[in-house]
Amino acid sequence: MPLRFVAGVVLGAWIGAAAANPLSFVTETFSDWRNRLFGKGHPTPDIVDAPATGDIKLEPGHPVRLRVGEKAPQKDFAKGKSRYREIELPESLPYASVRVQVVAQRGKEHGNTMFKPLFYVHGEGDALRDPVEVKPLHVDIRPFRKTRLLGCAKLENVQRFAVATDASAVGKSYVSEVREAVKAPTQNGFYYTTDSIKARLPYAATGTLILEVSAEKDAKSGC
Repeated sequence: MPLRFVAGVVLGAWIGAAAANPLSFVTETFSDWRNRLFGKGHPTPDIVDAPATGDIKLEPGHPVRLRVGEKAPQKDFAKGKSRYREIELPESLPYASVRVQVVAQRGKEHGNTMFKPLFYVHGEGDALRDPVEVKPLHVDIRPFRKTRLLGCAKLENVQRFAVATDASAVGKSYVSEVREAVKAPTQNGFYYTTDSIKARLPYAATGTLILEVSAEKDAKSGC
């Protein structure tokens, strides 16, 4: 992937993040936010792979990679019919943050696809509450690693929830903000330039995600 494109998309992700105001602090950049929740600023155990089928046991602080694939069960949700996976925590949490990494998958045709995640928390009598959308999602494209969409959602009074998608999103695309042309120095003293671009990643009915749950002290904490 050309450096011009990579630099433009990463820088553009920061611009989109600032515009949507998803960061905890006004002075926090996209890079700060990404490292705090997903990178070296947020040390976590190694990611483990969830079973291909069945419910997924998720311990707080232990990230799990899961696949919502063709073998996953399917049913009608508030946002339409979707394949889904069930997530179960060891105990009920009054407040929780769920950090989400949506990993790009090779599409059936050209390019990569993404899974747009929705969380349905099980309430009293196992009834599903209104879906919680992971929004906004920030594109993270860097050399030598798979493209990701990064996001974080807050849940309350949760012990069990389903991961599904919005049926109306399938066939549409994640579209980043338009990036202005930029010239900037690197750490080694070189300069790079970017063109005005827009990243477009189609949403699919299946996909791969990495989830990590954290217990929070109140509704304002986390993410």
